Amino acid sequence: MSNKKNQRKSYREISFIRLAYQNILLLRERERNRLWVWRKGEIIMTIIKSISYALLVLYAALAYSQESFSTLSEAGIHQFVKSRSPIQRGRDIWLKNTYGGEKFFAFLSAHPDPAKRINVGYKNVITTPRNQRFQVWGTINDPDCQANAAGGPDLCADPNATGVIGIRKFPGPEGTRLYGVSCASCHVGFDPLHPPTDVNEPGWENIHLTVGNQHLKSGKIIAANLPANDPRRFMFESWPDGSVDTTALFTDHIMNPTVITQIWDLRHRLTFDVGLDKPKLRMGHGGEDDLGLDVAATRVYTNLGVCFAECVAPRPDRPDATAPIDLEQCRNDCADLPPETDIDKLGKFLLSIKAPKFPAFPTNFRLFVQGRKLFKDNCASCHTLKGKGGRVLSNDEVNPLVTDPDNAPNACRALSTQWEADHLWAEFSSHVYKDRALAGLKGYRTKPLSGVWATAPFLHNQSVGPYASANAGPGELAEAYEAAMQELLSANRPPKINTLPVAVGPFPAGTPLTFVFSRDPTGKLLCNDVVENRGHHYGAELFNEEKRALIYWLKHQ
Repeated sequence: MSNKKNQRKSYREISFIRLAYQNILLLRERERNRLWVWRKGEIIMTIIKSISYALLVLYAALAYSQESFSTLSEAGIHQFVKSRSPIQRGRDIWLKNTYGGEKFFAFLSAHPDPAKRINVGYKNVITTPRNQRFQVWGTINDPDCQANAAGGPDLCADPNATGVIGIRKFPGPEGTRLYGVSCASCHVGFDPLHPPTDVNEPGWENIHLTVGNQHLKSGKIIAANLPANDPRRFMFESWPDGSVDTTALFTDHIMNPTVITQIWDLRHRLTFDVGLDKPKLRMGHGGEDDLGLDVAATRVYTNLGVCFAECVAPRPDRPDATAPIDLEQCRNDCADLPPETDIDKLGKFLLSIKAPKFPAFPTNFRLFVQGRKLFKDNCASCHTLKGKGGRVLSNDEVNPLVTDPDNAPNACRALSTQWEADHLWAEFSSHVYKDRALAGLKGYRTKPLSGVWATAPFLHNQSVGPYASANAGPGELAEAYEAAMQELLSANRPPKINTLPVAVGPFPAGTPLTFVFSRDPTGKLLCNDVVENRGHHYGAELFNEEKRALIYWLKHQ
């Protein structure tokens, strides 16, 4: 009995240490970003919290045996606390876990149908010299690896690491290598507040885990080993940097590259009743993944090839590869499907991420106040200032394309069918989404605007505004943001249309790519919207000084 008491006591003491340690790290991060200086009441709260957490540490240190601490160095205590944090374990999953998705990419590279065969260029990426890799592929090098002086892939202590964050390697049959990807392969980017000096040699302090890699050339990576005359190359290579078509490999026959989403401030996002035990977070650009963060994360892993053979590929009882995934059957038949405990830890990690704040105090009070009023009058009907959603400036509602056709962005992404009834990801969307789709009311979810100063270009397909340089600091990022906002607030944008550079089959050179690659197997055109950067002209009628004020206020949110 005394052993059990001691174990419970030790657990409480470790919990106190962990709580104190995590909150001190949070305070240190706030101080580094200088957020507390400008937020009302935060100075007092910072002092109170600092004293409280210091007392917690003192209690834990006194309660925990000196003998236990004597065996740990400062670095050991740091690692001891971090390794027991669910958030830290979720971070590790985000960075490293592929859950067997590499088997799908191996199958894809040897697909029995040559028209569907794609050898994705992961090996091409990791064998590119480390000091050239970012410029060629836009990938982020792993700070825990180093260049191989003898040439070839980087040298890493982690046997599954490749030198590129998110691309993982595994032993395959007969001495081959299999390559899979974690969530970090797309979502990790450079920290807007602490960019690297050298884009090919970042430290972990230069990396933001969920900002989305605005410079990733995902289409180029997928097309890397396609024959030069393969028309699919034109589609993949047209994807803007920092975008990916999530339905390209599990096709809905609609070409729709979409920005790699920034993931932060999820705790402040609104939730919606979808007929389950409690309201759920709504994810996806069109609000398709609306059954909560856990279900959405599981769906994304199937998108990365996890459990393809057991859950997606044709089989006698499911001959149609586009039939809905049966999650219950998938869990029973596929040991690789992420367990709920992992998804829960991943969710805790994602819920811990906060948007980066622009690190300069708004010194022009008049412009700031004017900008807030203009935002309230012109934007807040969707980008709400009220309640919980006001923390991220979004009501998270889906805005049907048909409601305001003149302001509707390019439709192709919203028209995706994969979440509809009887389609591949039907189990990952609610009846609310399916009813909306049946009623012809598909559209785009109102984008949260927290951290928007660091995320240009804009719209769901990266089509409005310039890119900042890869290692841009807050000043240059803000310049790109301001230029993108000016373009967004313009009524006259030169249309962007991606076209064929050469003739392909019946399509002559100059044909919009949408007309070529948004057709079902019968040849029916599924999306005829060819202008990539159209729509969302709200605020275009404002005077220039008013636009300047609006842009200024929003930068500081």
